[in-house]
Amino acid sequence: MSRLARFFWICAASATLCFVALLVLSKGSLEPQGLVVFDSHLMGYDLAFAPAYLAAMTEAQIAQYLGVFRILDTIFPGLLAISLAGALWLNAKGLHPFVRFLLLFAPAIYLMMDLAENASVAQMLRAGVTVQREIVEQASAFSVAKWAALSGTVLLTLWAWWRAPRTPTRRPG
Repeated sequence: MSRLARFFWICAASATLCFVALLVLSKGSLEPQGLVVFDSHLMGYDLAFAPAYLAAMTEAQIAQYLGVFRILDTIFPGLLAISLAGALWLNAKGLHPFVRFLLLFAPAIYLMMDLAENASVAQMLRAGVTVQREIVEQASAFSVAKWAALSGTVLLTLWAWWRAPRTPTRRPG
C-alpha cells in the first residue's frame, strides 16, 4: 500500500472514530425529549422544529453542542472529505487526469456545505428560541445540501471503485 493510500485510510479511520463520538454525544445528551440534533435531518427541518428543539435544551446542552460537539463536527467532515477524495483519486486512475481532478470537487462541495451548516446551526444555538426565520431556513437548506452533496460524493466514489481496474492476485507457485 502506498503512503498516500495509507494516509487516506488513516483519515477514514479517524473520521469513523469522530462519527462514533458525535453519535454518542448526540444520542447520549443532545436529544432532549427525543428531538434529534439539527445536523441529522436529511430533509431539513421546518420553522416549528428549531424553536422547539432550542426550548427543550438546557444551557449545558447548548454549551456542549457549541463546544465539543461542534469541534468534532468540524473535524469529522474534513476527515470524511479527505477520505472520499482519496478513494476517488486512487480508484479513478484510468480516467483522464482533468476528469480525475474534477471528481475532487464533489467532496469539496460536501465539506463546504457541512461547514456552512455548522456555522448556521451555531447561529441558531446562540439565538435560542427567538431565532430568526432566515437563519432557520438557511441552516435547513445547508443541511439538505450537505446530505445531497454527501450522497452524490459517495455514489461517485462507489462508481470509481467499481470501475477501477483490478490487479489479479498472484497465486503462490
